[in-house]
Amino acid sequence: MKPVFRHITPLRLAAALLVCALSGCALYPAVQVAGGAMTGYDAVVMADDYIPRQSVDGGSLHAVHDRTLERRLRERLALNGLGDITAHVIDSNAYLLGCMATRSRADNAVKTAVSVTGLRTVTVKFYPLPSEDQRLDDQALTHTLTARLAETDRLKRADLRVQVIEGNAIIVGRADDYSQKTAAIAIAHEIGGIRDVVDYIRVPAPTGQADDGRRLAAN
Repeated sequence: MKPVFRHITPLRLAAALLVCALSGCALYPAVQVAGGAMTGYDAVVMADDYIPRQSVDGGSLHAVHDRTLERRLRERLALNGLGDITAHVIDSNAYLLGCMATRSRADNAVKTAVSVTGLRTVTVKFYPLPSEDQRLDDQALTHTLTARLAETDRLKRADLRVQVIEGNAIIVGRADDYSQKTAAIAIAHEIGGIRDVVDYIRVPAPTGQADDGRRLAAN
């Protein structure tokens, strides 16, 4: 399902904003939440992708820009009592991972992230609080997968961050090409104890094609 406003022209967008302003409605991005079959919270929020701002091009400059946004995001979360959430920024897209006791706390995390100017999208993957045994198992699996990816020669140039929650391996980062992306996912599937792999690995689009990285929750 694609966001309705992806193809909105600047003129139509301005008209829509004017109508909202006159009617007093809040200009918050829409949230796509996973279906009832899922016990966690899985969503993507469009942030300020349509707000004019200076673009950042070039690998090194973009990396510095991402680190700045990531620091701001983590600081903002910590100030709002959400410092236990893992936050990453890849190509100006934010990814929040962790465990949540309540839906309201998850909503607060989304609102906090969206308030950070410069983020294009905010993707969240939250799970219910695990048992102590599950938490320890997840930590061990995270360590194992991180080490396995780091020792793989073909992934030396990839920027991959890993977190295992309730046996689900979540990989966030950037790969040089799809062969690296596929290799990382395959390695995660090979580790005993990992039940599923959630892939948020971004790959540069071929020349002439756009890769905006937008995706909606599939469930």
